[in-house]
Amino acid sequence: MTMMRILVVDDESTLLADLEWVAKTVSGGDVQTANGATEALKLINENDFDLVITDLFMEDKDAGLKVIAAAKEKDWSTQVLLVTAHGKPDPTGPRAIAEGAFDYCDRAAPGNYLQRLKELIPWALQHRQKRLRSDADR
Repeated sequence: MTMMRILVVDDESTLLADLEWVAKTVSGGDVQTANGATEALKLINENDFDLVITDLFMEDKDAGLKVIAAAKEKDWSTQVLLVTAHGKPDPTGPRAIAEGAFDYCDRAAPGNYLQRLKELIPWALQHRQKRLRSDADR
């Protein structure tokens, strides 16, 4: 099996470091970081990623949605996990899922959001592998 390539995106350096640590710990893959959506868009354009973990609101309120769109346009099977402090009641959460995010992790929800992210990463990577196998079988 090839090494998973993961991009982690957040404009807050402390949160970016936490997300990077979780991604490396869980996946054992090659993890790159981007300090905001602008840097993420450049990296997505230049590299292929199996998974993108991104904050929802960064430089502007649509920054996370731009990251989702770029990742999906580059490779529709790339999985995207959102990390947000705004939760599902915000209309952007469901909109992001509709735009192609695999799932989201609410930092403001009770419990440890990093633990929830640890659980979501393997599911997202498995989902990508299933999609790729399904395409190969066609």
